[in-house]
Amino acid sequence: MEIVPAIDLREGACSRIFTDKVSPSLYTDDPLEQAIIFRQLGAKRVHITDLDASFCGRLCNLDVLQEIVNYSGLEVQLAGGVRKMEDIDTLIDLGVNYVILGVPVLRDKELTHAAIEKYGSRLVPGVDGRDGMVAIEGFETSVSKSVAVFLNEIQELGIDNVVYTDLRRYGTMKGPNFEAIQDVINACRMHISIAGGISDYDALQRLKDMGVQSAIIGKALYSGTIDLQKAIQLATS
Repeated sequence: MEIVPAIDLREGACSRIFTDKVSPSLYTDDPLEQAIIFRQLGAKRVHITDLDASFCGRLCNLDVLQEIVNYSGLEVQLAGGVRKMEDIDTLIDLGVNYVILGVPVLRDKELTHAAIEKYGSRLVPGVDGRDGMVAIEGFETSVSKSVAVFLNEIQELGIDNVVYTDLRRYGTMKGPNFEAIQDVINACRMHISIAGGISDYDALQRLKDMGVQSAIIGKALYSGTIDLQKAIQLATS
């Protein structure tokens, strides 16, 4: 299992969001420095969520993203704000390794097919869930489609990987919803990356035992409840 540290971008700074009702907490005003620290601790990839882009629906923080791509030494996967092919083109041209697709996968199958044909495995669906249902537009909206049904739909597109985020656990440090994660694993044959609630080593071991491909960790790293080097050692042993 791969450990992927996370950076949430808010107005050019590195923050972590807690819930839909609590403002993000600022951790550092230098996301590039944070990414370099992750690399020095053994990470190979960083998961970046552009919070500004997630809520306004357009790409933001591109200067910061470009610095991380150019100087961090990490592979970069970016989620947030992707709505059209031009957005995907911009991020790929910037050097982003993997673009996480959320709303376009759900709403525009024609765009999704065209993007997959153009960029293949560099596109990864990002499925946000809330109480078993698909959530869109950040924390604001849910739709009447279950995560399991949606996963089956995107699997038919021939995609091998998916990032699943449980919004009820994201940034809460309450531990993953293992029952929901097992449902995700059962629903598809794709490689699953999990985000949301991971707060200790027992959770990491359990995710590893369940067959999760990668664990995306944010707040637990910043708060010190998980040491990145130790987590990587556990995940790869």
